[in-house]
Amino acid sequence: MAVPRTSGPTHRGGHCLKFKCSHESCFPDTTCALGHNNRAECEHWTGDAQPSEQDLESARSERPESTSDIPWNGYVLGTSDLTILGGRGRPAVIGLIGPPDSGKTSLLTYLYMWLLEHGEVAGWSFAGSWTLGGWESVVQYSRWTSEPPPSFPPHTSSSGRHPGILHLTLRSQATGRLRDVLLTDAPGEWFNQWSRSPNSSSSEGARWVIERADALLLLVDTGALSDREKLPATRRATRDLMERVGAQASCRTAVVWTKDDVAAPDAVTKMIETASGEFMPAAQTMRTTIKDPDTIEACFAWAIEAATAKFPMQIEQEPRLSHDPFQALRRFYERH
Repeated sequence: MAVPRTSGPTHRGGHCLKFKCSHESCFPDTTCALGHNNRAECEHWTGDAQPSEQDLESARSERPESTSDIPWNGYVLGTSDLTILGGRGRPAVIGLIGPPDSGKTSLLTYLYMWLLEHGEVAGWSFAGSWTLGGWESVVQYSRWTSEPPPSFPPHTSSSGRHPGILHLTLRSQATGRLRDVLLTDAPGEWFNQWSRSPNSSSSEGARWVIERADALLLLVDTGALSDREKLPATRRATRDLMERVGAQASCRTAVVWTKDDVAAPDAVTKMIETASGEFMPAAQTMRTTIKDPDTIEACFAWAIEAATAKFPMQIEQEPRLSHDPFQALRRFYERH
């Protein structure tokens, strides 16, 4: 689900409009980055001065009534969209990494469905999201609405160079403070490439995740390790990734064994555990399976705690500048 935001022809409200703007922060699915109601008035606009009346009429007739001009599209955030979160402080970033088909998108699916059912996770209550459309697109394959029956999410596309980023706003049940949390959804092929050649241009997306994450979940695919055909490639990819993460990642990391209801050969399990201890001695180890929902909830509980612990809350009391009773109201502020 890693969909970068790029220039080019785009569908907006069902109508294909030519997008020609040279400004780096302007995108076809949002309003003008510099605030122009008419893009043709902007100095960076290189398209037609005005669309034809026929194009305008077609766009008006095909555009849903619920569509509004806002600076984000409600699906995954791109790296250029993260400035919209800066007003409340630096968001915590949780990176999900692992070989292809190791279960990264499936874990995100379960997290969102858990929040839909329980409304909270690990002492944090759900308080909103800028990417509800993205979350819904992830879980659509897991809902039993009609035929075909629910299935696991499809493989995340490896097109593009930047990860798709899903957003949650969580409120601490203990303090009432808000915390923005970003979770990356990037294809496993990126991390395979990064583990072999971390400085190449094709590793840009994976490098972005590794360098900016406040907590990493490195997924080990137990199902693939138990498959004779997939075993050699998965074992090598997992070991290489552990070695590279141990050498270059600076944040707290957990090794998460997914699909733990499947039994991998003891020798293979021992080899991966040895590699984890050698290259990532400080990493937490967890095992998850959809047959035990609490294991997945515990996985994200650890990740949220690890990511948010880097930003301890500091309470500041507003100084008393006057003894006038009218100005006696004093508040407490959070500084992140």
